[in-house]
Amino acid sequence: MFYHLPPVGNSVSLHVCEQENLTAASLFSSYQTRFYASGTAALAAALVAVLGKSKKIKNNSVAEVILPAYGCPDLVSAVEFAGAKPVLVDIEVDRPWMDLAQLASAITEKTTAIVAVNLFGIAERWIQLRELAEKNDLTLIEDSAQYFPGGDEQQDWQGDLIVLSFGRGKPVSLLGGGAVLTKNASLFEQLPKVQSITAGFSQRLLFGLKASLYNAMISPVLYWLPQALPFLHLGETRYHKLSAIEALDQVRLDLLPCNIAHYQKDVEATARREKISSMLDSLGCSSGRVNNLSRVCETGLNRRLLRYPLLLEAASRDRVYQKLKQAGLGASIMYPASLPKIAGLNQILDEKQCFPNAEVFASRLLTLPTHSHVSDNNIDKMKAIIKEVL
Repeated sequence: MFYHLPPVGNSVSLHVCEQENLTAASLFSSYQTRFYASGTAALAAALVAVLGKSKKIKNNSVAEVILPAYGCPDLVSAVEFAGAKPVLVDIEVDRPWMDLAQLASAITEKTTAIVAVNLFGIAERWIQLRELAEKNDLTLIEDSAQYFPGGDEQQDWQGDLIVLSFGRGKPVSLLGGGAVLTKNASLFEQLPKVQSITAGFSQRLLFGLKASLYNAMISPVLYWLPQALPFLHLGETRYHKLSAIEALDQVRLDLLPCNIAHYQKDVEATARREKISSMLDSLGCSSGRVNNLSRVCETGLNRRLLRYPLLLEAASRDRVYQKLKQAGLGASIMYPASLPKIAGLNQILDEKQCFPNAEVFASRLLTLPTHSHVSDNNIDKMKAIIKEVL
């Protein structure tokens, strides 16, 4: 009862790197970078930049931005804030990627950008997306909130604008914050300029206390406690309206370099991911009982995954999830439905729109934790439970 793995669990480092000239901006030396108060604000800033540069918007027409139909409601929040219209595209059958044929059909003369997502850390098909974007004079935005390269990886971001998040449960977590990276000077100039506020002693102390509490609560021996508090709404998918684009505070900016270093020094991350993948393979991936998404999407062996995704038959998924949850093994079902069916979005999106692949994907998806608290014994228990149900 009192041992529960969190679905994601990277802790916050409270150390400031002492290397000379190592700053948040210098971490992305090949990019021009602006930092914002959240990943949602960063995506909204990227869209503001696209709309500011676009020549397609004429006669008070509303720009259109293409999004995947399965994803985080914050995608819609950012589009709404930027003053554009979200246009949804279904995903491929049993894959976390946008359907390329439907994507091509969704492009109109008002389309200004495609927002594609590295869901769970699995890379979208950036070569094909790049071809579509260039053919139609569109800006390609890479939402990399769920992916950050590990120490044994090369940065391989492909978007014209790359959006990062440093929020709770993200690869590099500062309990808030985001960034936009680009190599396009004209797009960079269009990004909203926000001034970071200098942090005093009280702000640093408050953040330190908050981060220390967070680090304690994601420990498997204490995670049962926040789970027992329903007002925290852990794991719930909710739509939150973005009210402003604000700067990332100086406390988090100062801590970012060491938190990236802390994340990238997890030398066991690749081994854990491969142990989970091999475990799933042994349960009958080839027979169709378990769809090992990392394998079928041909994810590189060194690529970090925030969560390990698999697909099961819907009825089996629900039983496996409940048993894994009862055993405290950190399973998650992510987003419960396609975006139009998420609570709070029915006033923005047409809930009569049908995205069958996204709905089936949502009903079959299960994710397993990949963070440093996951042990070989945990993986063996996951295997036993999944095998028992199947």
